[in-house]
Amino acid sequence: MWNRNFILLCLILLASGLVTAPIELLFPVYVEDVEKGLGRTVWDAALFRAMPIALGGLFALIGGVLSDRLGRKPTLIFGMTGALVVGIVFVSKQPLVILGILCYQGVASGFRTAGGQSYLISSVKPERLGFAAAVYFLTYTLGGAVGNAIGGELIARLGYRIVGAGAVFAMIALILTALVFLPALPGSPKSGERESFAQALAGYGKMLRRREIRLLLGMRFLPTYHWGTVSLLLPVLIKRAAGVQMAGYFGASRDLFASCCQLLSGRICDAVGARPTAFVATCLVALSAVLIALYTHSTALLYAAGVFSAGAAWSVSVTMPRFIDEFSTVEEKGRGVGITHLAWSSGFLSGHVVGGRLESVHVTLPFIVAAGLVTISAILALQLWLNGAAKRNA
Repeated sequence: MWNRNFILLCLILLASGLVTAPIELLFPVYVEDVEKGLGRTVWDAALFRAMPIALGGLFALIGGVLSDRLGRKPTLIFGMTGALVVGIVFVSKQPLVILGILCYQGVASGFRTAGGQSYLISSVKPERLGFAAAVYFLTYTLGGAVGNAIGGELIARLGYRIVGAGAVFAMIALILTALVFLPALPGSPKSGERESFAQALAGYGKMLRRREIRLLLGMRFLPTYHWGTVSLLLPVLIKRAAGVQMAGYFGASRDLFASCCQLLSGRICDAVGARPTAFVATCLVALSAVLIALYTHSTALLYAAGVFSAGAAWSVSVTMPRFIDEFSTVEEKGRGVGITHLAWSSGFLSGHVVGGRLESVHVTLPFIVAAGLVTISAILALQLWLNGAAKRNA
């Protein structure tokens, strides 16, 4: 597992998370901040994020095709350019400029996800993919944890504009480093017999005919709806009660706990399989959703339940590369990442938009809806587990 390709990929993700995580975490706070931000509502923050999230899911489909056809590294590098410009959202106070930047970031994020995860799958043996996926996600999460803690303090001391400008320059250096040092990997091993672009896109239709793929997409969409809701609302609720520094520390605590859960679930995934691991993790996401709904008026308990929720949600994510590798052929790995990321983006978008709207009705309502949807996801995960057991016994 610990080959040069994998190690360099993880180091790049670590640095990228360090730079961009504070901007992603505190963007709703910036939108709501009357004195130093835009002075708008949480609903406005959700609308700002809606278009780029949708674009990220749609362009992950194209990114998956390009990753299979042209290679993993070019797709990943192009995707990183979205993180390069995202710091500008803290520099500008023009809503149209911010929306344009976020839309480009959304397009690029689809390529980054397709290229990065297919690069991971192509770099590591299948039997080690659970733990490798844990390390892969952990590096970005760990970088984000440090970045969130530092970012909250830097914004409180220096302001949003300086932090945003610094993020732009840091990402320029990181992209140049990846261009020079990250080894190239082929898209498909049958590079001389590649499908046309249209044929490759049509391959998504073939994938959707498989029942296991449909179950996987449902299991990816529904917990991510919950994640979209809590990632939008919890930093805002904590900032309202305890200030922007505490929102930054919440992000750090959330990501550090998620990092530990990723490593544990990755080991379990390789030992017992992705299906039982995903079922248990999804049940824990449902439990966390209920806890958040119960304790929205207690900052300390909301903080704790939010941290627990992140660990459970990221444990589900760790199982995805194993599922993609199992359910897709050698020529479909990039598209397997693309279609599952579309489900992720759709869930995150829905959780952001619907959660932001429901918060204006009652602060608890978004979390009640999320809890119900994650319960359905646990049923889908159980079906996927039972289907695997039936295949082994057949």
